[in-house]
Formats: sequence, structure tokens, C-alpha cells
Amino acid sequence: MGPNASGTPNSFDIEQCAREIDRKIQGKMFTQTQLKNWAIFHGDRDGQIATQFKATMKECLDTCGYDKTEPRMVEVKPSMKPENWTKVMKA
Repeated sequence: MGPNASGTPNSFDIEQCAREIDRKIQGKMFTQTQLKNWAIFHGDRDGQIATQFKATMKECLDTCGYDKTEPRMVEVKPSMKPENWTKVMKA
């Protein structure tokens, strides 16, 4: 699990805690990478859905104590053409 106050990773015996594993892992996720530079790509018609997804991700990551920054929102216009997605990802 994530580090405790002393910086040592939290851990528990899965065999002994099988019945309550869901409660044990809710505090912090196991070893995780930081989300410091990330983006959510969405089509030009999906802005509202992307914003809802971003809010849901924030809620989930906060619940798990995940170290993150705000994602960059990247709109692809027009989204119907695959080459536009490629162009935006390469930029």
C-alpha cells in the first residue's frame, strides 16, 4: 500500500485479511506512479462527457490517496477523422 508516516510502504497479509481486503486497500493504493503530466483526449462533441470523466477520476484518485495533478484537457477537431487524433497526440 502507499507509504505510512515514516515513509515505509504499508503492507498486510492477504491470506489473513481475505475477508476484509476491500477495506484494507481503500485507504491508499498499493505502490503507484504519480500522475504529474497527463491528459484526457476527447472529440469535439464529447466535452461534457470528458469533464464528467475528469471529475470521476479526481474523486476516485482522491479516495485512494493517489498523488496527481490536474489533467490537461485536449479537444480533437473534427474528431471523425483518425488523422486528427494522430496529429493532436504528436503535437
